[in-house]
Amino acid sequence: MQNFKDKIIVITGAGSGMGRTLALQLAQRGALVLLSDIHEVGLAETEQLVQQQGGRCKSYKVDVGDKPQVEAFAKAVLDEFTFIDVLINNAGMAIGKASFDEIPMADFERLINVNLWGVIQHTKLFLPTMLTRPEAAIVNTSSVFGLFPVPSQVPYCVSKYAVRGFTETLRMELNGTNVAVTCVHPGGIKTNIVNYGIHYNDGEKVKAEFDKVAITSAEKAASIIIRAIEKKAKRVMVGPDAKLIRFVSQLSPNLLDSFVLRRQQQLNAKLK
Repeated sequence: MQNFKDKIIVITGAGSGMGRTLALQLAQRGALVLLSDIHEVGLAETEQLVQQQGGRCKSYKVDVGDKPQVEAFAKAVLDEFTFIDVLINNAGMAIGKASFDEIPMADFERLINVNLWGVIQHTKLFLPTMLTRPEAAIVNTSSVFGLFPVPSQVPYCVSKYAVRGFTETLRMELNGTNVAVTCVHPGGIKTNIVNYGIHYNDGEKVKAEFDKVAITSAEKAASIIIRAIEKKAKRVMVGPDAKLIRFVSQLSPNLLDSFVLRRQQQLNAKLK
Protein backbone atom coordinates (compact mmCIF):
# COMPACT_ATOMS: atom_id res chain seq x y z
CA MET A 1 0.00 0.00 0.00
CA GLN A 2 2.02 2.89 -1.30
CA ASN A 3 -0.60 5.63 -1.02
CA PHE A 4 -2.54 6.45 2.15
CA LYS A 5 -4.38 9.46 0.72
CA ASP A 6 -8.10 9.22 1.49
CA LYS A 7 -7.68 5.78 3.03
CA ILE A 8 -9.94 5.15 6.04
CA ILE A 9 -7.81 3.79 8.86
CA VAL A 10 -8.95 2.49 12.25
CA ILE A 11 -6.34 2.76 15.01
CA THR A 12 -7.04 1.33 18.46
CA GLY A 13 -5.14 2.59 21.50
CA ALA A 14 -4.76 5.97 19.81
CA GLY A 15 -4.79 8.04 22.99
CA SER A 16 -1.01 7.94 23.44
CA GLY A 17 2.20 6.25 22.40
CA MET A 18 2.43 4.36 19.12
CA GLY A 19 -1.29 4.76 18.45
CA ARG A 20 -1.03 8.54 18.66
CA THR A 21 2.07 8.79 16.50
CA LEU A 22 0.57 6.41 13.93
CA ALA A 23 -2.50 8.66 13.80
CA LEU A 24 -0.40 11.78 13.31
CA GLN A 25 1.87 10.31 10.64
CA LEU A 26 -0.94 8.65 8.68
CA ALA A 27 -3.09 11.78 8.82
CA GLN A 28 -0.12 13.73 7.45
CA ARG A 29 -0.17 11.34 4.50
CA GLY A 30 -3.79 12.19 3.76
CA ALA A 31 -5.62 9.38 5.52
CA LEU A 32 -8.85 9.75 7.49
CA VAL A 33 -7.95 8.24 10.86
CA LEU A 34 -10.65 6.81 13.12
CA LEU A 35 -9.27 6.73 16.64
CA SER A 36 -10.33 4.65 19.62
CA ASP A 37 -9.09 4.49 23.18
CA ILE A 38 -10.44 3.88 26.68
CA HIS A 39 -8.71 7.02 27.99
CA GLU A 40 -10.85 10.00 26.97
CA VAL A 41 -8.33 12.71 27.88
CA GLY A 42 -5.54 11.18 25.82
CA LEU A 43 -7.93 10.48 22.97
CA ALA A 44 -9.07 14.11 22.90
CA GLU A 45 -5.43 15.25 22.89
CA THR A 46 -4.65 13.03 19.91
CA GLU A 47 -7.68 14.32 18.04
CA GLN A 48 -6.62 17.90 18.71
CA LEU A 49 -3.04 17.22 17.52
CA VAL A 50 -4.28 15.65 14.29
CA GLN A 51 -6.57 18.59 13.63
CA GLN A 52 -3.84 21.12 14.42
CA GLN A 53 -1.70 19.69 11.63
CA GLY A 54 -4.64 19.84 9.23
CA GLY A 55 -5.49 16.16 9.36
CA ARG A 56 -8.87 14.48 9.36
CA CYS A 57 -10.00 12.26 12.22
CA LYS A 58 -12.86 11.10 14.38
CA SER A 59 -12.52 9.64 17.86
CA TYR A 60 -14.48 7.03 19.81
CA LYS A 61 -14.21 6.03 23.46
CA VAL A 62 -13.90 2.24 23.38
CA ASP A 63 -12.73 -0.43 25.81
CA VAL A 64 -11.30 -3.00 23.39
CA GLY A 65 -11.63 -5.66 26.07
CA ASP A 66 -15.40 -5.23 26.18
CA LYS A 67 -17.12 -7.11 23.35
CA PRO A 68 -20.35 -5.03 23.28
CA GLN A 69 -18.32 -1.82 23.08
CA VAL A 70 -16.24 -3.18 20.22
CA GLU A 71 -19.39 -4.26 18.38
CA ALA A 72 -20.97 -0.84 18.89
CA PHE A 73 -17.79 0.87 17.68
CA ALA A 74 -17.59 -1.22 14.51
CA LYS A 75 -21.28 -0.63 13.79
CA ALA A 76 -20.90 3.12 14.24
CA VAL A 77 -17.90 3.22 11.90
CA LEU A 78 -19.48 1.08 9.19
CA ASP A 79 -22.84 2.84 9.42
CA GLU A 80 -21.12 6.15 8.72
CA PHE A 81 -18.26 5.17 6.41
CA THR A 82 -19.43 1.80 4.95
CA PHE A 83 -15.88 0.38 4.88
CA ILE A 84 -12.34 0.80 6.14
CA ASP A 85 -9.07 0.25 4.30
CA VAL A 86 -6.65 -0.36 7.16
CA LEU A 87 -7.13 -1.81 10.64
CA ILE A 88 -4.32 -1.26 13.15
CA ASN A 89 -4.94 -3.28 16.31
CA ASN A 90 -2.53 -1.35 18.49
CA ALA A 91 -4.31 -1.23 21.87
CA GLY A 92 -2.86 -3.35 24.63
CA MET A 93 -2.14 -3.50 28.33
CA ALA A 94 0.72 -4.70 30.49
CA ILE A 95 0.86 -6.54 33.77
CA GLY A 96 3.37 -6.23 36.58
CA LYS A 97 5.80 -8.90 37.64
CA ALA A 98 4.09 -11.77 39.44
CA SER A 99 4.20 -15.54 39.31
CA PHE A 100 1.37 -17.44 37.67
CA ASP A 101 -0.05 -18.69 40.98
CA GLU A 102 -0.10 -15.15 42.40
CA ILE A 103 -2.09 -13.55 39.59
CA PRO A 104 -5.87 -13.31 40.15
CA MET A 105 -7.77 -14.97 37.33
CA ALA A 106 -9.83 -11.80 36.90
CA ASP A 107 -6.63 -9.93 35.98
CA PHE A 108 -5.53 -12.72 33.64
CA GLU A 109 -8.90 -12.64 31.89
CA ARG A 110 -8.90 -8.85 31.64
CA LEU A 111 -5.50 -8.83 29.97
CA ILE A 112 -6.48 -11.58 27.52
CA ASN A 113 -9.70 -9.72 26.68
CA VAL A 114 -7.78 -6.55 25.84
CA ASN A 115 -4.65 -7.96 24.19
CA LEU A 116 -6.12 -10.93 22.32
CA TRP A 117 -9.91 -10.84 22.07
CA GLY A 118 -9.86 -7.16 21.18
CA VAL A 119 -7.63 -7.98 18.20
CA ILE A 120 -9.75 -10.94 17.11
CA GLN A 121 -13.09 -9.15 17.49
CA HIS A 122 -12.02 -6.01 15.61
CA THR A 123 -10.67 -8.19 12.81
CA LYS A 124 -13.82 -10.30 12.64
CA LEU A 125 -16.08 -7.25 12.45
CA PHE A 126 -14.10 -5.21 9.91
CA LEU A 127 -12.66 -7.91 7.63
CA PRO A 128 -15.76 -8.44 5.44
CA THR A 129 -15.75 -4.82 4.28
CA MET A 130 -11.98 -4.81 3.83
CA LEU A 131 -12.24 -7.73 1.43
CA THR A 132 -14.31 -5.50 -0.85
CA ARG A 133 -11.58 -2.86 -1.17
CA PRO A 134 -8.99 -2.68 -3.98
CA GLU A 135 -6.30 -3.07 -1.33
CA ALA A 136 -6.44 -3.29 2.44
CA ALA A 137 -4.23 -4.07 5.41
CA ILE A 138 -4.55 -5.54 8.89
CA VAL A 139 -1.77 -4.77 11.37
CA ASN A 140 -1.77 -6.62 14.69
CA THR A 141 0.59 -5.73 17.53
CA SER A 142 2.26 -8.67 19.23
CA SER A 143 5.51 -8.04 21.13
CA VAL A 144 9.01 -9.36 21.58
CA PHE A 145 7.26 -11.22 24.42
CA GLY A 146 5.53 -13.11 21.62
CA LEU A 147 8.94 -14.42 20.54
CA PHE A 148 10.36 -15.76 23.80
CA PRO A 149 9.08 -16.71 27.27
CA VAL A 150 9.57 -14.37 30.22
CA PRO A 151 9.17 -15.57 33.82
CA SER A 152 6.67 -13.50 35.85
CA GLN A 153 4.90 -12.47 32.61
CA VAL A 154 2.71 -15.51 31.89
CA PRO A 155 -0.52 -13.61 30.98
CA TYR A 156 1.26 -11.08 28.78
CA CYS A 157 3.31 -13.71 26.96
CA VAL A 158 0.23 -15.88 26.44
CA SER A 159 -1.63 -12.95 24.88
CA LYS A 160 1.23 -11.90 22.62
CA TYR A 161 2.11 -15.43 21.47
CA ALA A 162 -1.59 -15.86 20.67
CA VAL A 163 -1.73 -12.61 18.69
CA ARG A 164 1.27 -13.80 16.73
CA GLY A 165 -0.37 -17.16 16.00
CA PHE A 166 -3.68 -15.58 15.05
CA THR A 167 -2.04 -13.03 12.77
CA GLU A 168 0.28 -15.42 10.97
CA THR A 169 -2.47 -17.98 10.43
CA LEU A 170 -4.88 -15.31 9.20
CA ARG A 171 -2.19 -14.09 6.80
CA MET A 172 -1.93 -17.56 5.31
CA GLU A 173 -5.70 -17.85 5.06
CA LEU A 174 -5.96 -14.50 3.27
CA ASN A 175 -3.14 -15.28 0.87
CA GLY A 176 -4.23 -14.34 -2.63
CA THR A 177 -6.78 -11.79 -1.46
CA ASN A 178 -6.46 -8.00 -1.46
CA VAL A 179 -5.86 -7.90 2.32
CA ALA A 180 -2.25 -7.83 3.52
CA VAL A 181 -1.65 -8.95 7.12
CA THR A 182 1.31 -7.83 9.22
CA CYS A 183 2.41 -8.92 12.69
CA VAL A 184 4.31 -6.27 14.65
CA HIS A 185 6.80 -7.18 17.37
CA PRO A 186 7.84 -4.04 19.28
CA GLY A 187 10.78 -4.10 21.64
CA GLY A 188 11.10 -1.46 24.34
CA ILE A 189 9.06 1.51 23.07
CA LYS A 190 8.62 4.75 25.00
CA THR A 191 4.86 4.54 25.62
CA ASN A 192 2.42 4.50 28.55
CA ILE A 193 1.66 0.79 28.37
CA VAL A 194 3.40 0.00 31.65
CA ASN A 195 2.00 3.09 33.40
CA TYR A 196 -1.55 2.02 32.51
CA GLY A 197 -0.96 -1.65 33.34
CA ILE A 198 -2.01 -3.88 36.22
CA HIS A 199 0.58 -3.77 38.99
CA TYR A 200 1.09 -5.57 42.26
CA ASN A 201 4.16 -5.02 44.42
CA ASP A 202 6.91 -2.56 43.49
CA GLY A 203 4.94 -1.04 40.62
CA GLU A 204 7.03 2.14 40.60
CA LYS A 205 10.26 0.16 40.43
CA VAL A 206 8.90 -1.89 37.55
CA LYS A 207 7.99 1.30 35.69
CA ALA A 208 11.48 2.69 36.29
CA GLU A 209 13.08 -0.49 34.94
CA PHE A 210 10.90 -0.32 31.84
CA ASP A 211 11.95 3.27 31.21
CA LYS A 212 15.56 2.10 31.09
CA VAL A 213 14.92 -0.50 28.38
CA ALA A 214 12.48 1.59 26.32
CA ILE A 215 15.09 2.64 23.79
CA THR A 216 12.89 3.34 20.75
CA SER A 217 10.66 6.40 20.47
CA ALA A 218 7.00 6.07 19.58
CA GLU A 219 7.63 8.27 16.55
CA LYS A 220 10.33 5.93 15.24
CA ALA A 221 8.14 2.90 15.94
CA ALA A 222 5.25 4.42 13.99
CA SER A 223 7.44 5.14 10.97
CA ILE A 224 8.71 1.55 10.98
CA ILE A 225 5.16 0.19 11.12
CA ILE A 226 3.97 2.45 8.30
CA ARG A 227 6.89 1.32 6.18
CA ALA A 228 5.87 -2.28 6.87
CA ILE A 229 2.33 -1.52 5.65
CA GLU A 230 3.75 0.02 2.49
CA LYS A 231 5.87 -3.07 1.83
CA LYS A 232 3.09 -5.51 2.83
CA ALA A 233 5.57 -7.05 5.24
CA LYS A 234 4.58 -10.30 6.91
CA ARG A 235 6.20 -9.37 10.19
CA VAL A 236 8.27 -6.48 11.50
CA MET A 237 10.64 -6.12 14.43
CA VAL A 238 10.41 -2.64 15.94
CA GLY A 239 13.64 -1.49 17.53
CA PRO A 240 17.19 -2.88 17.63
CA ASP A 241 16.37 -4.93 20.74
CA ALA A 242 13.53 -6.68 18.91
CA LYS A 243 15.82 -7.50 15.98
CA LEU A 244 18.48 -8.88 18.34
CA ILE A 245 15.97 -10.99 20.28
CA ARG A 246 14.57 -12.47 17.10
CA PHE A 247 18.06 -13.29 15.84
CA VAL A 248 19.13 -14.97 19.10
CA SER A 249 15.83 -16.86 19.44
CA GLN A 250 16.38 -18.37 16.00
CA LEU A 251 20.11 -18.95 16.41
CA SER A 252 20.12 -20.42 19.92
CA PRO A 253 16.92 -20.70 21.97
CA ASN A 254 18.89 -22.19 24.88
CA LEU A 255 21.21 -19.18 24.95
CA LEU A 256 18.21 -16.86 25.04
CA ASP A 257 16.62 -18.86 27.86
CA SER A 258 19.81 -18.60 29.89
CA PHE A 259 20.02 -14.87 29.31
CA VAL A 260 16.38 -14.32 30.29
CA LEU A 261 16.71 -16.33 33.51
CA ARG A 262 19.90 -14.51 34.46
CA ARG A 263 18.34 -11.14 33.69
CA GLN A 264 15.26 -12.05 35.72
CA GLN A 265 17.42 -12.86 38.73
CA GLN A 266 19.16 -9.49 38.40
CA LEU A 267 15.87 -7.62 38.20
CA ASN A 268 14.43 -9.50 41.16
CA ALA A 269 17.45 -8.50 43.21
CA LYS A 270 16.98 -4.83 42.27
CA LEU A 271 13.28 -4.89 43.14
CA LYS A 272 13.88 -6.25 46.65
